[in-house]
Amino acid sequence: MVCFKQVVKKGFLLMAALLLTVGTVACSSAPESSQGDSGSTTNSAAQPAAAPAANAGDETPKSGGILKLARAQDLSNLDPIVPGDNMTIWALLLMYDQLVRVTADGNDVEPALATDWTISEDKKTYVFNLRKDVKFHDGSVMTAADVKFSLDRARDEGSSWSWIYTGIESVEVSGDNQVTIKTKTPYAPLLSSLALFSSSIVSEKAVKDQGKDFLSDKEFGTGPFKLANWQRGQKVELAKNPDYWQAGKPYLDGVELVQVPEDTTRLFQLRAGDIDIASNVPFNAMAELQADPALTVMTPQVSRVDVININHTHEPFNDVKIRQAINYAVDKDLIIKTVLMGNGEMATSYLPKMKYFNDQLEGYKYDLEKAKKLMAESSKPQGFKTKLLIASGDETDRQIAVIVKDQLAALGIDVEIQMMESGAAYEAVNQMNYDLATTYFSTDIIDPDELTSFEVVSTGGTDAYHTGYKNPKVDELAEKARAELDEAKRKEMYLEIQKLVSEDATFLFLYYKPATYAVQNYVKGFHVLSTGNYRLEEVWLNK
Repeated sequence: MVCFKQVVKKGFLLMAALLLTVGTVACSSAPESSQGDSGSTTNSAAQPAAAPAANAGDETPKSGGILKLARAQDLSNLDPIVPGDNMTIWALLLMYDQLVRVTADGNDVEPALATDWTISEDKKTYVFNLRKDVKFHDGSVMTAADVKFSLDRARDEGSSWSWIYTGIESVEVSGDNQVTIKTKTPYAPLLSSLALFSSSIVSEKAVKDQGKDFLSDKEFGTGPFKLANWQRGQKVELAKNPDYWQAGKPYLDGVELVQVPEDTTRLFQLRAGDIDIASNVPFNAMAELQADPALTVMTPQVSRVDVININHTHEPFNDVKIRQAINYAVDKDLIIKTVLMGNGEMATSYLPKMKYFNDQLEGYKYDLEKAKKLMAESSKPQGFKTKLLIASGDETDRQIAVIVKDQLAALGIDVEIQMMESGAAYEAVNQMNYDLATTYFSTDIIDPDELTSFEVVSTGGTDAYHTGYKNPKVDELAEKARAELDEAKRKEMYLEIQKLVSEDATFLFLYYKPATYAVQNYVKGFHVLSTGNYRLEEVWLNK
């Protein structure tokens, strides 16, 4: 079934069907705690704090049951050092643990596999004490050697995420349940980077025995759930880890992450009771779902920014005037009003509203006359033909694509909307085989280093998220910001980076918006963190 949304603007009929955004990285919206004094320790609570949750009430959690969560996209690769798409990242965080993790409020990091840590006076040596008797999913005990192996593997050149660990000089086993990390210089984002999914702790023995590709379609973690079955293109089945180090959790017997690309199908299955949670609910369906007494509709605020990628290596997008013209010609307020039903705000930066967000940027407010003037001064004053890539299945992006096509026509730009299956669209962007492409960014950690390196640094490991954007000043400032521990100075660097990226019109900036979920009322304790992921070990079913 296809649901059509009609929007009228100056007599133009905008009709949209379904599609899926090309997902990228994900995490939080607030500052990392101080690096600490010599010998100081962080919160050493044995159990991290639980996240505040929807439908929690005062009831006592019940054990048992299988939670079915419908999502738009399948997983890509289960090895923590490989993927960059959120559907895989959020699934991996259910199967793996890291030394530390982002707190439920998104403002700090807290103990996970490390119970506490100390930081040297020169801020270059971190000593982590590990939990005892933590077990991998096969029952073997995790050791400090496994931690060293995992972090060395994550920062090795074979890792897709090695660029985020460049400040680390060494990881060493310094006791039976202790590891020491030394950095080359003071390294501000270290603790946040250790909370990243690519910092997941894997079994050294399993990987060495089975080979480097072993984890691509299997897992070997210590997390609350373990992989039971992966039916590609259909669902991922997770089973409860009975040896999980958080006593009494998870409550569920298991989880099914069901792949349902079409928005309307996902909602139909929810209303029929075939699934327990539907993600990525289109805004035009919110009112109807809110009226259903059996459902709870959630719009959690997450650190996310939606943009349209611009491939700078494809002419004429190497011309900054054309990129600026495109930004001025697209009316973001129209998109927010008619597509998001008012649930959004015009994006002005490549960063979501998180730590060091530059709230002084005006961004590109709709100004067709300014857009036309820039086009007249550009390398293609008469316009050109181009393609806008979207992934099929998400109603929101389809509507946006139709609006963008209509509005860029005023500049003489003839846009062909190109639809692909979500996985194919994701790969096309990764291979830079596109002109324009819908995407979004959400941060996985509480520090802006990850998204800055991922999105706009030419040497960050993704070629500025497969745009080919290169600004030497941005690269230089991002590198300096990593080594700067003075909060005021570091903030100024990120404010300047955001200003430069805005002036360069690196992306077609769209909007900031909340996530959308519809949840059966018998689902208790479900909560979406500011980093976009969810801790399903805290969820239980009251039915």
